[in-house]
Amino acid sequence: MIRLMILFFITFFIVGCANDNFREQSELGGLRVLAISADTPEINSAALVTLTPIISYVDGGGANLNYTWEACPDPGIDFGADIDCDDASASLKENGAGTFDTSTLSADYFTGNAATIGVNVPAATFVLLGTLDSDIQFNGLNYLVIVTYTDPGNGNSIKAFKRIKLSTKAGGDLNTNPTFTNITFNGSAIAAYPTSKGNFDISGASSAQSYDLQTNIGVRSFSERMYVSWFSSTGEFLFNRTDVGENNQFTPSGTTGVFVAIYRDGRGGVASQIVSY
Repeated sequence: MIRLMILFFITFFIVGCANDNFREQSELGGLRVLAISADTPEINSAALVTLTPIISYVDGGGANLNYTWEACPDPGIDFGADIDCDDASASLKENGAGTFDTSTLSADYFTGNAATIGVNVPAATFVLLGTLDSDIQFNGLNYLVIVTYTDPGNGNSIKAFKRIKLSTKAGGDLNTNPTFTNITFNGSAIAAYPTSKGNFDISGASSAQSYDLQTNIGVRSFSERMYVSWFSSTGEFLFNRTDVGENNQFTPSGTTGVFVAIYRDGRGGVASQIVSY
């Protein structure tokens, strides 16, 4: 099995969310964006897309955060472009700002869903898509949403981004978010903080979707590669990420903590669950 933590920085740009200070280990403490989910990760016309950042700030003690966001067609960050919308034309981009009180998250652990962000992907982006090469039109154009959270009390800041896929595919062929039922410990839904070493996994995980891509040898069909990212405020996971159905050994430390499992499809689809004891 491939241990994705070894290839973290390669996989990092594939999963649809990233941030500048994302630590390799699963331990929660400082200000972090663990993922950003989109209610519609792939769209084929101008639409309002609702984003939900999943944040953690265990050490923040319930701080009130400022955040800003901007959205535009991906400038080519995988090829070295800066993660910003500075060069995008006004008709292709959006921006906004707000505040979020982390004390509204799970008591003592300040980990969970932050305030949603509504991004109105403009019709002009689909006009742009229609002018691009046929392979880009077939495979889709990434619309980038960049979010920055700042703690005004100490200056701590974190940046994250989410890709929304703009596509010409029919509705039934668009990517959707995966789902799962429970975080499990030793085969059962976790019901308390573990008192001894054991195995974490998820149950009720949805299956991978199949999808087509235009390649240099023609159209090929692929299947999503599903995996789970793991986080905890105390104790230690053996792996940062595991394949679906692969156990992740956990060694507890203390008697309380918060656990986060994020189920990803490798194309921007995200499902998450957060439990604390």
